[in-house]
Amino acid sequence: MCFSASVSFAASALLLPAGLYALRLAYRQNSSYLPLASIPIAFGVQQASEGLVWLGVEANSSAEVNLGAFGFLGFAYWFWLFWAPGSVAFSEANPIVRPVGWSLSVLGFMYGALLYLPLVFQPDWLSVQVVHHSIEYNTRLIFDPWLSQEVERIIYALIILIPFALASNRALKRFGATIALSAIASHWFLHQVFVSVWCFFAAILSLLIVFICQSSSKVSWQQGTD
Repeated sequence: MCFSASVSFAASALLLPAGLYALRLAYRQNSSYLPLASIPIAFGVQQASEGLVWLGVEANSSAEVNLGAFGFLGFAYWFWLFWAPGSVAFSEANPIVRPVGWSLSVLGFMYGALLYLPLVFQPDWLSVQVVHHSIEYNTRLIFDPWLSQEVERIIYALIILIPFALASNRALKRFGATIALSAIASHWFLHQVFVSVWCFFAAILSLLIVFICQSSSKVSWQQGTD
C-alpha cells in the first residue's frame, strides 16, 4: 500500500465537493444532518494537511512538515473526538440516545484537548517519518505513563463509535460499523502508522454520508429510518 502527496490531495479533491453536496442535501432534506454532512469537508481539509506533510518530507522542509502535521493531528487527536459524537447527537431524536451523544462529545472535547494541546506547547513531543510508504506520527502523550497505546486508542474509538452504534438511523449504525472495521484492520495490519492509515480509510468511507443525507428525512425515532 503506497500513499503520497498526490493520493492525499486527490482524496481531498474528492471529499470537498462531496461534502458540499451532502450539505446541500441535508439543508433540503433534514437540517439536523448538517453537522454530519460537513464531515467529508473536514476530512478533505485533513487529507490536504497530510498532503502538505508529504510535500514537506519530499522537500526536507521541517516547517512544512510541522504545519501539515499539526493541522492533520488537530483533526485526528481533537476535532473528531467531539465533532463525530456531537453530529450524531444533533441528528438524533431519541431522548435517551441524544444526551449520551452530547455527553461523549463533551468528554471527547476534553480528552482530545489533553491529547493535542500538549503537542502544541511542546513541539518536540512530535516527530514525523515515513514508514511502509505511510506517514508515522510519533507523539508523546500525557497519558503515556499510565495508559498503554492500545488503551488510549480504545478510549478514542469508543468515544467516537458508541453514538453511531446507538443511533436510531440504521444507516448511521452501518456507517459506524464500517468505521470500526477499518480501525480494526488498520491497527492489525499497519499498527505503526495507524493514525494516518485509519484517517485515510475513514475519510474515504465518509463519502457514504452523502447517501445517508440523500435518504434522510424528518422521521420520528420510534419509526426509525433506513
